[in-house]
Amino acid sequence: MNTETLRDFLKSLSSQQHGLLNKRNTLFIEQPADSFRPAAVLLALVPRQEEWQILLTKRAETLKHHTGQVAFPGGGYDTEDASLTETALREAHEEVGTPCHTWETFDIIPPCYTPSGYAVYTVPALSETEPRLTLNPSEVAEAFYVPLSLALDTANYQQRIFQYQNRTVQSPALPYLHYDIWGLTASILYSMAEHFRRYR
Repeated sequence: MNTETLRDFLKSLSSQQHGLLNKRNTLFIEQPADSFRPAAVLLALVPRQEEWQILLTKRAETLKHHTGQVAFPGGGYDTEDASLTETALREAHEEVGTPCHTWETFDIIPPCYTPSGYAVYTVPALSETEPRLTLNPSEVAEAFYVPLSLALDTANYQQRIFQYQNRTVQSPALPYLHYDIWGLTASILYSMAEHFRRYR
């Protein structure tokens, strides 16, 4: 996928994914939507090893929540942030050391509601060169990349069953190397893959 084709695809995400993400998360919305705390994650793509790849992190073992899980760079909205896009860029800078100007961003994807009480917005972004990462060890144990081509193929995903508030919930997971990508991160990636299948 060349850069212009990728740009067009990322631009298309904001108008297409709202229903997909929220359909998969309606079980978690048991309170008014405006009571969820806003947060934003960066769906960051970089050219690496002659293909586009997605930047992911493994959360530090010392964190209180989602310890050791695979995640996009991102976090909670701060009242000093001018926008949710700024939230995602600020958090990426804090976690992996990328300056905000590293990324070309696109319209945000409407929120995915989580059991932990967040309305998580996804900010698609790309960099035309691979950025140098400087990890914050208090937040990030590791950063790694997943090939975009792998993430866009729905055949690479598994469907996991888990219990949530005495109910059975099905959610996608993406095994990659020794990483277990599941939960919100896998749901966002899988929804992107579903959209890509129709987009082509």
